[in-house]
Amino acid sequence: MVKKINIEKAVEFIKSEYSDIYDTMIFMAFDNGRPEEEVELEVNSIDNGLKNHEQVFLNMGLMYHDPDASGYEGIVIYDSEYNEMELKVDFGEDFNGYYGKYSYMLGGYGVFINKDYTVDYGCYVSRPYGHGMGSYEYYNLKDAEDWDEVKIALTKVIDELDIWE
Repeated sequence: MVKKINIEKAVEFIKSEYSDIYDTMIFMAFDNGRPEEEVELEVNSIDNGLKNHEQVFLNMGLMYHDPDASGYEGIVIYDSEYNEMELKVDFGEDFNGYYGKYSYMLGGYGVFINKDYTVDYGCYVSRPYGHGMGSYEYYNLKDAEDWDEVKIALTKVIDELDIWE
């Protein structure tokens, strides 16, 4: 089932649920699957981003990988109430397995909004440079395998948000 997002509800949700950190979250316009420019967390800015680009990504929540804290190779996903969902996944030798793309320390999940306000679910991870933050890599989960545990978990979390038409 194709879902349509209500931009006003989404902006209100993000600002209320993440009031202390939404200014550090990612809201980005995309063309051909590549990030082009940031958009503001405002309805007009998102609409303008959609007029000028193919999609806009809205960060809806946080996830991370921290094997030291979790005691195994896993991913922790926070829902909108900061409840933790831990996934045990096999990143593969030297992080070269299927789940290796999710193995970097910080990330988030959200929606790629299309011009008709339908959405694709997605996520991003931060590829580190040296000892600090690096570049972001975005994944549109429509391209992920149906059995992908991260896709399944994020779809469930995002579906439960009150952001839909």
